[in-house]
Amino acid sequence: MADNLVLYTAVYSDLSDALDDLVALAQVHEDGFIGKIDAAVIDKENGEPHIAKRLDRPRLQVIPEEFGSGPLPRQELKDAARELASDQVCLIVVGEPTLENGFDKTVTKADKVIKHSLDATTDEVASELHEALES
Repeated sequence: MADNLVLYTAVYSDLSDALDDLVALAQVHEDGFIGKIDAAVIDKENGEPHIAKRLDRPRLQVIPEEFGSGPLPRQELKDAARELASDQVCLIVVGEPTLENGFDKTVTKADKVIKHSLDATTDEVASELHEALES
């Protein structure tokens, strides 16, 4: 895992709300208010985990495209996304500590948010993702 990164998982009942929050987060990033981030909105398509939208130009490639290889293990992300109920969507954001400066101000439509430091073990991160999606 990379040092000094934070992970936010926001759970939604509406895809458009998650997409709106992603756009708002991307804007504060472009404005220079927060540092490097990688973010994706994940839903289910035909019962399978699906990336509905990613930042067009992620500055920190932590969330792998289509859950491919990367610092966040592929299987843990897939397993967490499988926990989504058919009516749930999640926004996963990984970024530098400056993410905290803008996250609460821009991600306002989520039903639930979990924050976690990425100095944790892979199992702890996977557990946090599962916990956020189960309730």
